[in-house]
Amino acid sequence: MKKIIFLATIFITSTLFAQETSTNTLNSTFKTKAKDELYNPLKFDGQGRVIINDYGEAGYEFFERNDSVVIFVEKTVFIFKKEKNQLKGISDWVDKKVYKSDLKAFDNSPQSNPALAKRANFLAQHYDVNFKNNSTFLFDFDEASLTAKLKENEVANEKLCTEGFDESCKIVFAYKFSAESGGIFETLNNADNIKIKPNKELEKLAQRVIDLGNPDGYGLYYSYYFFTGDKQKAEENLQKGLDLGSPYCNEISLNTALSEFENNVNNELDKK
Repeated sequence: MKKIIFLATIFITSTLFAQETSTNTLNSTFKTKAKDELYNPLKFDGQGRVIINDYGEAGYEFFERNDSVVIFVEKTVFIFKKEKNQLKGISDWVDKKVYKSDLKAFDNSPQSNPALAKRANFLAQHYDVNFKNNSTFLFDFDEASLTAKLKENEVANEKLCTEGFDESCKIVFAYKFSAESGGIFETLNNADNIKIKPNKELEKLAQRVIDLGNPDGYGLYYSYYFFTGDKQKAEENLQKGLDLGSPYCNEISLNTALSEFENNVNNELDKK
């Protein structure tokens, strides 16, 4: 597992769908009456962010399309259907859960802020390319068809990255990284023994993520430098990302600490 955690969850594929106009103007608090519900309440700010259970100042990104609301939570999505003044969960983790608000009805108003409107459309494409219908596909494939599908997915993400979507740049980085380390399957199956050579393309992708305003790029730099053997630069970039609140760098730091703890425990058991 170690420092390559992004790869195992980043190679998910789906069928491509026609682009539709999306928005992210939902502005209300939704609550469920379910007891001990972890994801409650949902506080949408009308500017593309939702805070779940009062956790995290930045919140999670979301978009609306037709009668659906999609929230990007960690490495998965929560999907809701709009019904009158409530949201009904239809995806894992929130399935069949109902959240009500004081809204009289949903208005689906367009986003007036051009940057936020662009972000909503990017997120909708990101969902279509990397999440929609992926689970069905992953349980029905052979290696050749999966490889072809992953290539299609890489091309789609390269397009979004070129257009300025940071999350797609992170995915492209993962594809390019795996190519340098022997291919996707080799990378996922042999993560602890990977070594790569210096690669300007990977450096440019990590920097592009940073330039697009996402500190996760420092986590990409960390993975790059760690596996090229420059541990000092790796740690320097990790710290920069941590200082800027990068979720990816936080995940790397946590997983590294857990890995070290497990190794210490195993060493102590071996001595007995």
